[in-house]
Amino acid sequence: MRKALAMSVVVLLGLEVAAPADASWFEIYIRGDGGFEYLDMTALDYAGALDPANYDTLPRDQQEIIDNMTKNYKGEGWMAGGSVGVLLLDFVDLGVDFRQSGLSFDSGTDADLTQLVLHVAWHLLGTELIFDPSLLMGLGYSYLTTPGVTLEGGAAVAGEEVTTNGFIGRAGAALDIRFLSWMSVGAAVDFSFLYFDAGENTSWGFNTDLLGRLSFHI
Repeated sequence: MRKALAMSVVVLLGLEVAAPADASWFEIYIRGDGGFEYLDMTALDYAGALDPANYDTLPRDQQEIIDNMTKNYKGEGWMAGGSVGVLLLDFVDLGVDFRQSGLSFDSGTDADLTQLVLHVAWHLLGTELIFDPSLLMGLGYSYLTTPGVTLEGGAAVAGEEVTTNGFIGRAGAALDIRFLSWMSVGAAVDFSFLYFDAGENTSWGFNTDLLGRLSFHI
């Protein structure tokens, strides 16, 4: 019992030494992150953003084939990115975040999604402690590149590349462990709504990101 108590004291003292000594009124951080992304763009088929010409000229039964194909425009893949920002008053941080994703849809096609977001995060306990939970909200720009859908031999197949761009709104939460004053590691999860504009056609979707991250504090 005494040995366990002594070990607990040593661990707590070690964590106290490793933790940042004082809060800073102003701090710059640089962060790299990566992980898993799930994207669902099934609403694209309703707006015709994948290949608008197919929806006005095809017989009804052929339109249904394409509809069934485009409803599979959801799937998952890798995500990597980074961000830079400032921490103010040991409580709020403002930053810009860039992410690039490579996705494989259920339909068998691939897609690339780019996200550029301005965000604000609230640190619930401040950053003086080793454990630093935070909540985040952001708004920015998104760009999707994916094959369109067309008919070949009576079957729906991937067609010419289609690009759409629009807005993204994001909300999430993170937990960082700041074991050194100048570095921390953590994990985050966030959920985003995406709105795309492809000329006369618009569409929406959502994505979920699960990521690990490494931050450097200046």
